[in-house]
Amino acid sequence: MTALGAAGCSSAVGSEYVGDDAPTAPPSKSSSKPSNGTKKPAATPKAAADCSKSTRRLPAVTAVDGIRLEAATDSSRTSLLLKNTGNLAVIVVPDAKWSTRVVAAPFASPPDAASKTALKAVANSGILSPQTQLPGNVPASQALIVPPGWAVCGLSDSPGEVAGLRYLRDKTASAEYFVLKALADQAIAVKTPASQTFYAGLLRCGKATRQLLKERVDLQDIEFYAELLRTGSPCQLAFRTLVPTEAGSQRAMAQALSRLERVPHLQENTPLFDAQVTT
Repeated sequence: MTALGAAGCSSAVGSEYVGDDAPTAPPSKSSSKPSNGTKKPAATPKAAADCSKSTRRLPAVTAVDGIRLEAATDSSRTSLLLKNTGNLAVIVVPDAKWSTRVVAAPFASPPDAASKTALKAVANSGILSPQTQLPGNVPASQALIVPPGWAVCGLSDSPGEVAGLRYLRDKTASAEYFVLKALADQAIAVKTPASQTFYAGLLRCGKATRQLLKERVDLQDIEFYAELLRTGSPCQLAFRTLVPTEAGSQRAMAQALSRLERVPHLQENTPLFDAQVTT
């Protein structure tokens, strides 16, 4: 298990936390009165409703090559914000006890249209389809793909139950996001396509990426990308619908391929690893 503990320093995933809770001022002598000998128990903090207050930084999760997840929680410890600052994609699911649910964290994720449309297409390309058996028999509704730069939120709805999540490195999600983000950036650089056309084109390419990855396990990364984007391929034809002219499409495709030559090396899937807020 990867245990996470709070550290008193500025948070990469939170926005304002700069240390441990500020100490309260001691009561003045004049306000101190004898009691009846009983001490009122401290109130249990309410469970977090989201991860917007998860600004207490925790040690980063780094158990898997290519993965670094910055982590933060809130004062109740019932939230766990994970931001992928590594270079490969992960799939995040609830903890093994199912005490924590997984939700998106858009406030800590990329806001641009290229990134959002690319991730939407990746998520609907079949990686999380009902036919896909995720480790731990997790349903697709409780699994979120988290590429580099994106964040996810885990919430325990029970006060006193610390939040915990599990994650695995996923090769197909990494490949799809690299390809679709490169194509999306190039398409927007020419002229932003209509939203429905944009998504449909990227979704078609995402499905083609997943299929080629299954069929051509013999290809090295750059050979894989070159085959995926070759003239007449499903990705190339889908991309052609996003760019106004043939010449512009060819230039943009070449630039996307050049970018893919520099993306991180794809790595195989891993088992599930734990990430949990320490008590």
